[in-house]
Amino acid sequence: MKNYPSVSLEGWITPFGLAFADAADAGRLTVEEYGREWPLPAGGPDSCGTIEWSNDAVVVRTNRLNPTTLYYWVHPDSDRFLIGTDRAGLLARIVAATGSHTDHPPYPIGAGRTVTFSTTHGGLTVEDTVTARWTSAPISGETAHEAGNRQIAALRREIAAVGGPRPITVVVSGGVDSGLVAALAEQAGIVDHLASLGTPWGDEYPEADELGAHLGVPVRRIALSEEEILRALPETVRMLGTTDRETVAAGVNLVAVYRQGTIPAGTILTGVGADLINSGNRDGSGPVADIQKAVAERLAEAAASSELTGVGAAVHGYALRHMYWNSSVVQAALDTAPEVMRYRDREKGHMRLAAEQLVPDSVAWRPKQALHHGSGVERNLDAAVARLIGVEQVDAERFYRLIEAQLVEALLKSPDGPIHSDDCLKAAISAYLIENQ
Repeated sequence: MKNYPSVSLEGWITPFGLAFADAADAGRLTVEEYGREWPLPAGGPDSCGTIEWSNDAVVVRTNRLNPTTLYYWVHPDSDRFLIGTDRAGLLARIVAATGSHTDHPPYPIGAGRTVTFSTTHGGLTVEDTVTARWTSAPISGETAHEAGNRQIAALRREIAAVGGPRPITVVVSGGVDSGLVAALAEQAGIVDHLASLGTPWGDEYPEADELGAHLGVPVRRIALSEEEILRALPETVRMLGTTDRETVAAGVNLVAVYRQGTIPAGTILTGVGADLINSGNRDGSGPVADIQKAVAERLAEAAASSELTGVGAAVHGYALRHMYWNSSVVQAALDTAPEVMRYRDREKGHMRLAAEQLVPDSVAWRPKQALHHGSGVERNLDAAVARLIGVEQVDAERFYRLIEAQLVEALLKSPDGPIHSDDCLKAAISAYLIENQ
């Protein structure tokens, strides 16, 4: 892995207030710049997480979307603290500071919060406050067509504001979510390429080609091998800050794409997130009983998981934009009545109906498959990991925890990187086999 894009701040109490390592006495970090002045989303700094500090206090703010999780840790025996986005990197610094693998890992800061670090009577005080929440106000009497058009209008504005860097590639599956992003981006004149992902276990190339033919833009077929997917696991675990099986399976596809480099460096647009806000499910399994409750739960999960972060893309020179994961688009969904979302008894029925004016009906009403389902990764990744290790069955989450442990060990030896993903993967395989002898 190259020098990893992240932000961090280390501080401690002195008789004169707070002091900081490798930082000025006062300053501000914007999370989505990833420590390297990376292009910000269209909403600018106000749509990003921030860390501001002075000798008096450190104030960490997250927004409601919170695509990249911030963590903090306070030394159990002193008033030294760490704040940052790279969980593996923070774990390594904690081990270095305490001399052992601590029972007190870094604490994730949730969405829409303000966390203040300050001094009180010579000691460190940490105050965590909820400062922003989603609210919904479903519009009474709105038709499905009107609701779909209202959200598409918000999506159109966000896409028109993308800017760059160029070239801009839209990753498409041939379904309605990415199809709308591609159609609106083509209308805005910002599409340079369309691309569709495939693996040995599945692809949606014909469906994507149908969309591309409609838009008059050829589709690049990105073929990922089993080896490429498996070798992307260490970067995926580090990017996400979690070893959750489903979350890793959802993220590894795109990380493998970044590593392959077939898509030219620039901006990548996706339709990821549309199901979370419009149906309350992840896998197209059908309508949920209580859409409003399910959407709220999916919003909270995604904002706490880093599954929509652009960190992994930035490692390889890409700016990632999940176009449904913007405040105006999310709010448009929240203001849609549940019965309207279920138009024709289909998930996202309102969006499908309104999409008919932009994409073929076969695209607008195509059954939903999540990106990692359409490519077959979700169904086949465990078996591929088992083959990699050389066992019949595998505890995938345990293996991912071992990968994270090896990332931490590598960062202890080389805090500023680069570290080598393949070495971490091989070491995790050896550790797993030793554990299961």
